[in-house]
Amino acid sequence: MIWRALATAAAILTAGAVSAQTIVTRSGEHNGFTRLVMRLPGGADWSLTQSGKSATVNIDAPDVEFDTSRVFNLIPRTRLQSLGQNGPGQPLRLQLGCECTVTSYVQEDGYLVVDIRDGGLPPSENQYSVGSSVLPLTPPSSQSGYRFNFSQSAAADARMALEIAAAITGQAAPGQTVKPQDQSAVPDAETAAEEEPPQESVSLPLDGNGFPKDEETAADEAAPGLPETGMLLNMEETERAAVVRESEQRLLQQIGRAANQGLLSVAADGIPEADDTAGLDPLGRSDRPLNPLDHISVTSAIDRETGLMAALSDGSGKPDHCLADRDVAIHNWGNERPFADQLGPLRGALVREFDDVNPASVYALARLYLFFGFGAEARSILTILPPEEQASQEAALLEAMAMMMDGAVLPVNNPFSGQQGCEGHGAFWGALADGTVKKSANTDAMQQAFSKMPTHLRVHLGPRLSQMFAEAGEHHVAEAVLRAVDRTGVEDVPEINLAEAAIAELKGDTEKVAEELTSEVAERTGNAPAALIDLVALSVKERKALSPDVPDLIASYELENRETELGAQLRQAQVASLALMGQFHDAFQELKSLTERDGPKARTAAIEPLMLLLTERADDVTFLQYALVFAGQTTAAEAAPVAVPVARRLLDLGFAEQAESLLTKLSLEPEDETRRLMMAEAALVMDKPHRALVELMGLEGSDANRIRAEALWRNGEYDRAGEYLLAEDEANAAARGFWHSENLEAIEAIEDGEDAQFGAVASVTTQIGETAQDPEGLTPLAHARALVESSEGTRGGITDLLNQVGTGLGDTEESQ
Repeated sequence: MIWRALATAAAILTAGAVSAQTIVTRSGEHNGFTRLVMRLPGGADWSLTQSGKSATVNIDAPDVEFDTSRVFNLIPRTRLQSLGQNGPGQPLRLQLGCECTVTSYVQEDGYLVVDIRDGGLPPSENQYSVGSSVLPLTPPSSQSGYRFNFSQSAAADARMALEIAAAITGQAAPGQTVKPQDQSAVPDAETAAEEEPPQESVSLPLDGNGFPKDEETAADEAAPGLPETGMLLNMEETERAAVVRESEQRLLQQIGRAANQGLLSVAADGIPEADDTAGLDPLGRSDRPLNPLDHISVTSAIDRETGLMAALSDGSGKPDHCLADRDVAIHNWGNERPFADQLGPLRGALVREFDDVNPASVYALARLYLFFGFGAEARSILTILPPEEQASQEAALLEAMAMMMDGAVLPVNNPFSGQQGCEGHGAFWGALADGTVKKSANTDAMQQAFSKMPTHLRVHLGPRLSQMFAEAGEHHVAEAVLRAVDRTGVEDVPEINLAEAAIAELKGDTEKVAEELTSEVAERTGNAPAALIDLVALSVKERKALSPDVPDLIASYELENRETELGAQLRQAQVASLALMGQFHDAFQELKSLTERDGPKARTAAIEPLMLLLTERADDVTFLQYALVFAGQTTAAEAAPVAVPVARRLLDLGFAEQAESLLTKLSLEPEDETRRLMMAEAALVMDKPHRALVELMGLEGSDANRIRAEALWRNGEYDRAGEYLLAEDEANAAARGFWHSENLEAIEAIEDGEDAQFGAVASVTTQIGETAQDPEGLTPLAHARALVESSEGTRGGITDLLNQVGTGLGDTEESQ
């Protein structure tokens, strides 16, 4: 053990020496090959693998970083196209641009040299440092399946260790099976003598009297349980080989688990031949090293969804994690005789002589309690089991069934995890344990198990099962379950209103949903608080009015359940109900108390309906009182569902800066066209046309074009603004823009219409220009006469132009 401790300490020191280092990769171009050179940190182990036109350099250092910034300063991208590292400690990946061979070696000064030479692609060959712990996992292309490449000496030592273990247990050497009937497989004495290498004579130790001990005694005393051998094992290499073997087995377990979960598919030619002596457990229930954490069970959501809580069965085709019907067939645990007649004999048999508890009677009594629907009593009687029995699977199953009988919520990892896909009665109890019907559930098995239950259990569990089917979208099955409950003839069925409400919600009949929830609240049953929460949520969704006494009723139920999870849900419903009643001041006061008691997550859930109703129903003063504070202090999570409607009303009221501040909080959210249009609109209100144009980049549509035209107009780009206005069939506004930009030809191209007052402006302006031209080639008197006439014509044209412009401006302002 001392040498192991020293080896561990040396490994730790070595790892610390090579961590957090940057390896500068240098390059050089030569005739026929490209060379990369890098210094190995502290003699760290390394490996090089090549597969086609890609290669990987792996250095055994946890924080090593490759600096490749200057690699292509001296070499072209012909043989080496690119190289990079995903992160510290990750391998350096080389992407080749030719059919090249990658080789490597280490110089005496500690530099690793990687050469990329011209030539065809070689067979996949792995290279690594001697004694390296960085072992490549990629097999050679000439082999199928997988292999772990370690040195031949290590392989020989590992093989010898296995042969020694086989000899100890009296088995054949690994890879050889010798049948007693098959004498050909056993070499005869002569052959054995010929093949046996000469051995040196072995001196036996002497006993206490000076006589040689016999061989068996000497062997047993020298090394108990080990055969005599004349070879010394390299224990260091043998241990390393064992570690590799263990890593291989763990990797295969993970691959098998992923394949069973459907995360990957294994190629048929890549699977090694099955070993008859050992099977592969996808969850690794065997062949695991001793570990202090072995008593911790870790499962994933995929395991729970697919029911992969164990490997497949022994070939029967049925998963062995499915419970047997006899373990959960509750309809067989009692009969129609009176409860007292069945209870008495079982209670009398609980204790045997010497006050010894009879576990069989305890289990039988717990089952009887469950048959009659008494979950708490069943859990209580299970507590008297002996300690060795309380940890049994039977006790765990009965405990879980008792909790479900009373409507308790089971933890994620429970005895019924993964049972919904099974064929038997376990599918029914698996659905109750999960609280939902999964897509992989066996609904036929659930209905069959439910139909076999006694009448009182169908009445007790039927509505809950129907509600779960409705929530899963199986309304036909949900209705079938309720019909089975109705056939029992029992009038007062608990939770029946919630089940019918769930079916009505699935069909889209909100009136029916509200009616059933109101009935459940009015009956004041144990489910009334949950029904009240659903009723408030429905009223918020449909924007329906609530009864005036609902907030007070919620407050009374919240007082009863203040320290429970239901109490937190009731406080959120209280905020929404006050907002529906228009009592916004009280709603925000209740929101403040909720935040102090339940934290920011509960506030985020409660503030969404409150702000939506405030935006839609509050007067301007009340809205601004809370919306301005909300815009400045809210978080991104709170603003995400309500920012757009709140910012819209802020913009309409002229608070562009606050609207922009609220919308900016959604910068990390996915792009939304409505939000970008509102940001552009807010920028225009704040007289930032350039910013508005930036927000509109890439957006199309009428709204975007109108806002873009206004931004261009404010920038003085009247011609471009006119083009966007013309695209939206606003001819008069477009003509006005063209007129400001003196683009008279564009105005003439616009078709005349009733609202095209600026169309006449172009012709008047053209006439003025023609009239105001200076006459040429005339005598002085004729020239003077022409100037007077041109002046009169120009004066008249200007008068007409002013009249046209005044009319156009007035009409445009009215249209805007």
